[in-house]
Amino acid sequence: MEASLLSGIFHRLVQKHRVPGAQLTLYRNGKMAECVVGVESLRTGRPVTTESAFPYGSITKFYTAALAMQFVSDGDLDLDEPLADLVPELKRAANRTLGTATVRQLLSHTAGLADNIDCPDMRGASYQRYAAACGEVPSLFMPGLAFSYSNAGYCLMGRVIEYASGMDWWTALESCLLHPLGVEPAFLHDPRPDTAHRRTTDGHAVRLDVSAAQSGTASGKAGSADAGGVEGVETVDHLIPLSTAAAGALAGSATALVAAARLHLDDRDALATEELPDLPDILSKDAVEEMRECVPGAEPYGLADGWGLGLMTHRGADGAIWLGHDGAVGGSSCHLRLHPASNVALAMTANATTGQKLWDDLLADLRAEGLDIGHYTLPHPDTPRVEDPAEYVGEYANGDLVLVVVADASGRLFLTRKDYFDSRLVIHEDDRFVASDTEVDAVPVVGRFVRGRAGGPITLLQYGGRALARC
Repeated sequence: MEASLLSGIFHRLVQKHRVPGAQLTLYRNGKMAECVVGVESLRTGRPVTTESAFPYGSITKFYTAALAMQFVSDGDLDLDEPLADLVPELKRAANRTLGTATVRQLLSHTAGLADNIDCPDMRGASYQRYAAACGEVPSLFMPGLAFSYSNAGYCLMGRVIEYASGMDWWTALESCLLHPLGVEPAFLHDPRPDTAHRRTTDGHAVRLDVSAAQSGTASGKAGSADAGGVEGVETVDHLIPLSTAAAGALAGSATALVAAARLHLDDRDALATEELPDLPDILSKDAVEEMRECVPGAEPYGLADGWGLGLMTHRGADGAIWLGHDGAVGGSSCHLRLHPASNVALAMTANATTGQKLWDDLLADLRAEGLDIGHYTLPHPDTPRVEDPAEYVGEYANGDLVLVVVADASGRLFLTRKDYFDSRLVIHEDDRFVASDTEVDAVPVVGRFVRGRAGGPITLLQYGGRALARC
């Protein structure tokens, strides 16, 4: 694909979805194409460059998993070792079940941990207090029994990495992975003293009540000193606590993300240079193959076709299996796909809530041009809507994450999370649902309700890969 064609497609779609700034990097059989558009923030009008650091969100997990696999390769970690043997705080924890989970289960979201576990006492760079907090929260299910996406699991990996490396997660990631890749680190949170903080881009919310024609083109304001005046596009905070760093606080460019992804391609040996002859060996081939392998029992409904260790699997239209990860945090989104045998890696960053829609349209346009990037297709329900939704109304919990299905006076349903979001909910006769944000222009979420037996009562709600038990 010609770089000019790629750039033209990307610029058009960024404008269509009112994204203030974005990056796109495509590596294909030894050739690299980079596209940048717009501004890092509507507050500053500072233009996006190929070096701009966008929040990676959950793609941070891809790096944390690769870091863990380095220690597995060196013999400092065993994927199937119980956590109680690695994390002292779990030996006498109230939740003894968690101590029986393994490193492999943490990395594949099958350890039974809640999605998020609050730890306001964590103020420094150690995950010791966080591990203790995890040990006080009941498991959702026995380790290895099912899949439930867990930020907490990857934060607990931060403590496991401390054990294996003798370093905090931030220092280990820099020293063992980022610096050897030639990447300048950037974090949304870095509690280490005397550490220089690299600037990251702002997030933006794109409101539904203002059209693109009304607001003008946000990305067209690149370099403008008064870019903050774009109507309907507002700067928002990233809102990620310190304790979530190992799961979602890394930031960087699309090109830096592709550099890490190239360790997983079949032409990885081409990374070697005269200055860095050992670059391909940052992550061993055995570790790469282990990360790719789908874990039995990991059924990530609503997120991907399968799950390995820090990598999702996605099926292309031709049946080819692609690997990758997605991330979103506070008005920003990031996406990665790679296909080892074809030596293709594609990464996109965007600083708006419409980044997911931009990504979906980008993949469709690339497919039309002959480049079929693997992408999970949400199982959108096409059965009739439920007329009497009373049996679905109630609370569903995953640790501190509580979602409530409520009906208003007219019978319309909403899926709510207190002080966070309020989504319009449509339930179908196959127990699947579509939740649409009522204010922000974002991709609807498809989920499903689960019954303990056919025709029995609702026992679970699956939403964005999380399993929430009915209260």
